[in-house]
Formats: sequence, C-alpha cells, structure tokens
Amino acid sequence: MKYLIIEDEELAADRLRVLVQKQRPDWELLQVIPTVRQAVKSLSGLKPDLIFLDIHLSDGNSFSIFDQIIIDIPIIFTTAYDSYALKAFELNSIDYLLKPVNEADLKRGIEKFENRSGHSAEPDWKKILSDLKPSYKDRFMVSTGSRIKSLPVDEISFFFAQGKHTFIIDQSLTQLNDLLNPKKFFQINRQYIVCFDCIEEMIPYSKSRLKIITKVDTPTEAIVSVDRAPKFKKWLEGE
Repeated sequence: MKYLIIEDEELAADRLRVLVQKQRPDWELLQVIPTVRQAVKSLSGLKPDLIFLDIHLSDGNSFSIFDQIIIDIPIIFTTAYDSYALKAFELNSIDYLLKPVNEADLKRGIEKFENRSGHSAEPDWKKILSDLKPSYKDRFMVSTGSRIKSLPVDEISFFFAQGKHTFIIDQSLTQLNDLLNPKKFFQINRQYIVCFDCIEEMIPYSKSRLKIITKVDTPTEAIVSVDRAPKFKKWLEGE
C-alpha cells in the first residue's frame, strides 16, 4: 500500500509518518508534499493508494488542487477546522484527522479507508468540496471612537495585535487568519498580519529576517519572525 502526505508543517508530517508506520509498517510513503503547486505536479505522475491531505498549505487551501486536476484517490483530511466543517466531512463519508493527530483517530481513519477501499467508485471530491471551501471575509465592522463603520478588506494595510486586543478588531490573529485570503494576507509574527498589496519595501534585518515597511506606518516595527521567514519568502513568490 502506497500513500502520500500533503502537509506543509514538517513536524506534523513527520508525526503522521511515524504514526502510520507504527500502525501499518508495510505501507510505503511515496513523498511528503508541502504546497498546492507541488501537489498538482506530483499527482500527475504518482499513483498512491491513499492521500493524507492537510487543508491549509503554505500557498493556499488544498481545495484548489481539485480545481486543477482530477483526483480519484481516497483521501483522509488533516484539519484544524471547527465542528461544523468536521460534521460536513463526516456526513459525506470523508474521514478527517483533527490536529494534532492522535493514534486512535488515525486508526479509525485507516480502518475506514480499508473497509471502503474495495469500492469501485470514489466520491466526487470536487463536487463535495465546492460546498466546503472557506469563504473569506470581505469587510469588518470596526469601532472608531464612538462610531462603528464597515471597512472593506481591500482598504486594510495590516492587522496589529497588542496584548489581548487586535486592531482593527478584537479577535486573535490566529482567528483572523482563518477569515482572510491567504494569497492576500500573511501573519509575519505574533503581532502583525500584513496585506501583500500594502507592502512598500522590505529591509534586511538581523538573523536573516526582514523588516516590512507598509504604505501606512505601523505603530511598531513589523519584523518577519525567524520561524515564519521561509514561508513568507515563498508567499511573496506566490508558491
């Protein structure tokens, strides 16, 4: 049995590989693929029996893979989506592993795959996933003094977090990331999510980091953190 792991987090991919090997030592891992672009390219040639597919990849959501190629291979999703999305996967007989993956969930997923692997017809992934694609917010309600206004996303240069508060709105940056189009916005550190179109220049900083200068001045220096720098550079290149 041959399988693929499509996952952009190295630690998560390695953990999944170890758990699969423990449960099915005779299975062969063909490749670990970190991006949508590479997945599209690899799946045109590789023929795995099963795919473990992360939903959020460094260059976008894995749903876009299905827009570019036809996939008739069983898939087990790995996801941090909340209960409504998980329920949707369940109802459509698509299994999922909630991150961080645990052994019991993996065992359930593998057994579900093995019990249905003899079926000749696979679900129409593209049709099913069309209902599950995340819809990104195109505007936010923000408070300015005693007034509240509706602000289009296209007018936002960056989101800034300070303590428990996030400017423009009172949500954590992690929550915001799920609401924003990953092709347009990137979280460079714990304080900032920046808009691609609003970056004016980038200045080399210590430890191979970058200092971001936006068209609207940031209240503090916007520095790309060391751990996010590699993904940020790929994001800039559209990978």
